[in-house]
Amino acid sequence: MSTEYVNALMGYEYFLKMRGKASVDEINLYLKSQGWKIIHQRTYDHYRSLLHFGFRSYIPINQFDVSRSLGRIQMAADRRRYEREDVEIHAQISPDKEEWIDCMIVNRSIVGFGLTTNSKIELLKGSKCWLRVYGYYDIPVVLVWSKNDKENRVNCLGFRAFEFVARYEQEKKGVDATRLTGIIKITRKKGGDIEWRYLFLVLSKTDELIGALSDLIITIDDLLQTDLHIVLPVLVSIKFGSPGELQTKVDLGLAEILKILIEKFQYWALEKRRYIEENRKKELENVNNSIEILRNALHLRQEAIEAGMTDEAIKVILDPIKKVFDRDQLPKELFDEGSPERGILSERVMPVLAELLAGDDADLKVEVIQTDNGGTNSNASE
Repeated sequence: MSTEYVNALMGYEYFLKMRGKASVDEINLYLKSQGWKIIHQRTYDHYRSLLHFGFRSYIPINQFDVSRSLGRIQMAADRRRYEREDVEIHAQISPDKEEWIDCMIVNRSIVGFGLTTNSKIELLKGSKCWLRVYGYYDIPVVLVWSKNDKENRVNCLGFRAFEFVARYEQEKKGVDATRLTGIIKITRKKGGDIEWRYLFLVLSKTDELIGALSDLIITIDDLLQTDLHIVLPVLVSIKFGSPGELQTKVDLGLAEILKILIEKFQYWALEKRRYIEENRKKELENVNNSIEILRNALHLRQEAIEAGMTDEAIKVILDPIKKVFDRDQLPKELFDEGSPERGILSERVMPVLAELLAGDDADLKVEVIQTDNGGTNSNASE
């Protein structure tokens, strides 16, 4: 991982921390204060594009442009900042997974580590390494800073993990048991054989939807500073019969937000089909007002997904969001134009729901079933 990448990543993290309201000069002032190189206007414009499309992580410009042209934007691992916890944990660090150097982790967060070592270690900023600590698989990390503490005769280094550190944990702790879960159930309504590409499409879109909604909750959590730990999604079952079925266990907060959105989208899908049918009837009657009908149905077109439908969705999900965070009131700036959460909702959540539920040839039924940690109940949104 190059120094330029890490530098741009740091600038974007600050941009996110300021909720997109930092100018290029303010970002550069911050970067210089932290010993990083400044960014240029092109990078700043790229930051704004990333925020618009709901990205909580930095993606290089070229990779982002190519991915967009292919219609396959890869969701990078979340890099949200957390306060570090002071610890004393023996570990080992290696630049090649062959030679391991003893070290001491002195502070940690869910995405990074600060450590010290008495051994001589020569690494450039941005170097990829592996951290070995008891209870975890080897964790790939990148060096973000280093300094020599001459007074204590130790080398001090700061590393950032490529993904949440918990993803490398060998044995899961009991965090998941503290929160209830729900099941996202996606069923194909049509019969007949299921082509692999169709199953892959449903799997990939489900993954996009869960990832986007999880990032939405995390983004709001950043704003509220509540440090909420949501349950990681787990694929429960796949049925290859006809019709097929996919079940995924998710955090109940995520499930309740999705349940409300599904109800809204199913209404929109019915409205869309009704307008399409009306339009077809008018065409058969040779009446040239099909354009007017489409104008009246603007909220069902892509332009409305980016505007009106997003506003409608915000109205209906505020109550489940309050429930997730156990709050009677939410900040006024939540879902403001240009905010991270609005970008996630309008550019990541809404389009995927539209593909699953509101397409012209949609043949999927999506349900959300509330569960407890021992089983399911029969309450569902269809």
